[in-house]
Amino acid sequence: MDDRRDDPRLAAAEPWIPVGELGEAFQSGAGTQHRLARSERLAGARLALHFEDGSATDYHFLSATELSRVRDERGAELEAGNREARHGTLRAETPHSYHATEIRPGIFFLDFIAPELRASTMSFVLDLGRGIFTALVASLPDRSELTVPLIERVRQGGELTCVDARFLSGAIGSPCTPATERHRDSTELVGERIEYAYSASERYEHVYLNERFFTWHCLAGSERALADTDRCRYLKVAEQLYLFVWREKIIPTLGAVLVDLAQMKTTGKIFGYRGFDFEALTNFPVGAQARRAGVP
Repeated sequence: MDDRRDDPRLAAAEPWIPVGELGEAFQSGAGTQHRLARSERLAGARLALHFEDGSATDYHFLSATELSRVRDERGAELEAGNREARHGTLRAETPHSYHATEIRPGIFFLDFIAPELRASTMSFVLDLGRGIFTALVASLPDRSELTVPLIERVRQGGELTCVDARFLSGAIGSPCTPATERHRDSTELVGERIEYAYSASERYEHVYLNERFFTWHCLAGSERALADTDRCRYLKVAEQLYLFVWREKIIPTLGAVLVDLAQMKTTGKIFGYRGFDFEALTNFPVGAQARRAGVP
């Protein structure tokens, strides 16, 4: 007789929850214990970020929590996904908040909600030592996109997830050229099974299946016993340091973390809608201690 339904561990499993509830668990006092502290090293800095298409955006870090940007119309439209924008018109923005961490000397994860775009964030891996960066523009679907059944997405030949991610490369302080180094796609994580402890109460495992998919499984915490296989991408930033980005299909969610296998820790963010009304956004920093499964 199959007695799994009587297993109290399974009976207590949590249902699917909105990203806002997940954020509350991760941002509680206990949930922040393995997160890198906010970096203050960018405060006062000015960085000119030159994208590979020839556009540029000047970033002025007014403090450890606030920045301003001056960009041309081409840069603005590129961030919105239109690669046929015009050159030449400068636009200064109202200052807004940001969050930055420094996982290795000179390598920062920078993140903020993009105020000029609908339901979008921008994240950067700033590699100051090599003078390069990778930018990630993440956008959540609107209500109409969310109501399209998965089987219809399959029929149309699209992705199962409707969370969008655009990756851009560039140089810091000088024009980006074909000779400029880039953070390249990598398969070095493929085949790894790694456990991530975000806190004493929030633990997950990842199984990196291939270049496009991974499986996540919540071992403990607010999503305990939930699991799924979702789209992902890996970029190598340095030796044993990777930018890992995933996009979930059940609850529209994007995660972006730097995974450091030398120090066995991560830093990054999770982005989604706060509730199931799909109106307010939540975008919160995360960090974890990592351990290869089966290794003490």
